[in-house]
Amino acid sequence: MSQGRLIVACDFGTTTFRALVTEVFPNGELEIVGHSVQEAEGFVDGDFVDLAAGSRCIARTIRAVEQDSDIYVTGFTYNISGSHLRSVLATAQVPIGPGPRPIREADIDEVRSRARSMAIPFDHKILTVTPVVYAVDRVKGVVDPQGRVGSQLEMQAHLITGSRSVLHNIENAIETAKYKPLGEEVDILATAEALLTAEDREQGVMLVDIGGLTTNWAVYNRGAIVANGMVPLGGEHLSSDLAHGLRIPQSAAEEVKLKRGVVLRDLVEEVSLDVLFDQEQPEETPGLVAAVLEPRVEEIFTYVKNDFGDLRELAGLGAGVVLTGGGSRCRGTRQLCEEVFDLPVTRRHLPARLKGADRLPSGQWATVLGLSLWAAGDWTEGDEGEPRGGGGLLGKLRGMFKRRPAESLSAEA
Repeated sequence: MSQGRLIVACDFGTTTFRALVTEVFPNGELEIVGHSVQEAEGFVDGDFVDLAAGSRCIARTIRAVEQDSDIYVTGFTYNISGSHLRSVLATAQVPIGPGPRPIREADIDEVRSRARSMAIPFDHKILTVTPVVYAVDRVKGVVDPQGRVGSQLEMQAHLITGSRSVLHNIENAIETAKYKPLGEEVDILATAEALLTAEDREQGVMLVDIGGLTTNWAVYNRGAIVANGMVPLGGEHLSSDLAHGLRIPQSAAEEVKLKRGVVLRDLVEEVSLDVLFDQEQPEETPGLVAAVLEPRVEEIFTYVKNDFGDLRELAGLGAGVVLTGGGSRCRGTRQLCEEVFDLPVTRRHLPARLKGADRLPSGQWATVLGLSLWAAGDWTEGDEGEPRGGGGLLGKLRGMFKRRPAESLSAEA
């Protein structure tokens, strides 16, 4: 394994931190080298509300992945999440010249720059600018305007903004843990990078990621993201409902959800809901578990559907819904999602044919894998088979990771 081809990424989840070391090859493929999982601390709604606890948790997570992959780490990429994120559609225009001429790459760069300069709240920063559609001389639906003759170029772009203070807090927590923040990506975009195909994005697809305390979603159409959002409900709420309904501890409820969770009453024998109120300790049955969980899961999907709001565009998503996240693993979740959205639904948790995937324990690894793919995006193959990419994010990563000396490993063992 050669120095400079390793990527370290960390997913700051609402309940769990996950770190991953991958090797990137010149053809863009990744192979998993090491991983670690730690229970999240000091982290609420995408922000480190307890800097000391959060930085210690980061340090534990990265130290564990160092041990698992036999490398030293000085910095890593990470995700941005939380209710502070905002999704905005912006329109920008640039004149091409005194008369019609072929549109150049510089014109496209200029219209993107103008979209990025749109007025946003002073305490926010633009994180992503994704062109949705171009128009040339008011002719809409242009996919690639370069080379097209016109007098005016217009672009509608999807922007995601985030709180400057939250972004600073995350960087501060990483630096307090003695690591370097090497770049961030919005978590739902990272998940999409791992799980959605180019065909999905072109046909139109909604990605729904049911996490621990939140559910993130994004809609792609004609190859570009058109909307994203978050609802404050997730898998932890399912466990809490079971704990309350069955009168059992939260830890026991979590085990029931993971091992015997079912969220669609049509799949099991129906039971009377009176037992939830009449019995001090209701007996756990599949029917009772489904009766408790179905309303909450239906609520989550309904909130996501209403949050997007455009039912006509939703109905036109040719690839339907892709469902992921730890909260989506209960039996019947896919069928219930189909009922709410009236669209075909598939569940995905890992990219296909990922080298080393068998090393990963159960859990939601799509976001941290997407961060690795995003970081590897500018690694291209040179004439001699060696990677170019001295610039960009991967260029920054060169030299950030190195193998542990054998004597260090033996001493620490």
